[in-house]
Amino acid sequence: MTEPDSQSCAGAVLFTDLVGFTEYNESVGDVAALQVLDAQTAMASAAVQGCVGARIVKELGDGLMLWFANSADAISGASALLDAIDGARKDGTFPLAVRMGLHFGPVIPRGDDVVGQTVNIAARLSDVAGPGELLVSEAAITALDGMPPPPVCEVGPIAAKGIQTPIWVHCVERTSKEML
Repeated sequence: MTEPDSQSCAGAVLFTDLVGFTEYNESVGDVAALQVLDAQTAMASAAVQGCVGARIVKELGDGLMLWFANSADAISGASALLDAIDGARKDGTFPLAVRMGLHFGPVIPRGDDVVGQTVNIAARLSDVAGPGELLVSEAAITALDGMPPPPVCEVGPIAAKGIQTPIWVHCVERTSKEML
């Protein structure tokens, strides 16, 4: 059994998922697919620059898990990543859309990883997001602590696999929509 590194701490967890990656990998092969994963990681690294304490926690197949110390940086970083992917798709250097889920709450550090229900909820939000969407929980909006929230549309409560209580969800409205 692995002991947690420390007590729980609050922060925001963001999951990304590349839409259609398996089919893309099948059509172009592993080497080209790996280049897409590397490009996503590079864009995510650039998007979190300037966000105190933000980092890519791990790569998960064709997605990423990111950690942010606060909700404002998380929403800003996620939006910057979506914008970077939009730009790369428009100029033909990135072939796939991305979907994202973001939740704020307590996590337990475990080595370089973080675990807990906050992580599970962020992953479930990513699962239900559409191509080019950033879904954020009500907890992430509330955790902005008086800062103005981004423009959002209310999605409403969703039932997520394995989560007993419905999660109130918002979709961050974007000025530029992703090419679908």
